[in-house]
Amino acid sequence: MSFKTMPSTTTQNKKSVSLSASALPLVSVAWQLTSFAELSPYQIYTIIQAREQVFVKDQHCIYIDADGLDFEAMHLSAYNDDANTNTDNNDNPQLLAYCRILVPSTAQGYPRIGRVLVLADYRGHGLARELMIQAIEYCHNQFPKQPIHISAQTYLIEFYQSLGFVCEGDVYSEEGIEHMHMVLPAP
Repeated sequence: MSFKTMPSTTTQNKKSVSLSASALPLVSVAWQLTSFAELSPYQIYTIIQAREQVFVKDQHCIYIDADGLDFEAMHLSAYNDDANTNTDNNDNPQLLAYCRILVPSTAQGYPRIGRVLVLADYRGHGLARELMIQAIEYCHNQFPKQPIHISAQTYLIEFYQSLGFVCEGDVYSEEGIEHMHMVLPAP
């Protein structure tokens, strides 16, 4: 499955985001929300590669990423939609940002957003905020009247608070990194 011919159940939209005044003048971002079954092998590979880059290599966090939850989750990805900067004639666009949305189940009665990342070259330009806004919007539309939970790294608490999340409980260590359980109350 190429990026341009996604199944009809996939949600996609495009938005231009100014990423940098110097190296990256204007990048057209294509947002894609898919189930695991709808992801192409290339997309799965780039998502795993990005998660390893950010969480294992950059943050020195040794953990088992293959936790079995991806199969039931929704995957929100931001891709560079600029044909001039992508390879393979835009069949395999560059992943810029990603998060995983765990849908409510009988074990947990609320949606959770996790594995939130923006690749290093694209940080500091509002892409994380847009990623979270889109993930929150999806959760509010699909699971109305349910709070959204996250496990936030403590240095990002203010960022998540700016999106309406509130802290719950005490700081705890997850894979050697301080985290705080946060909740966005139901609208």
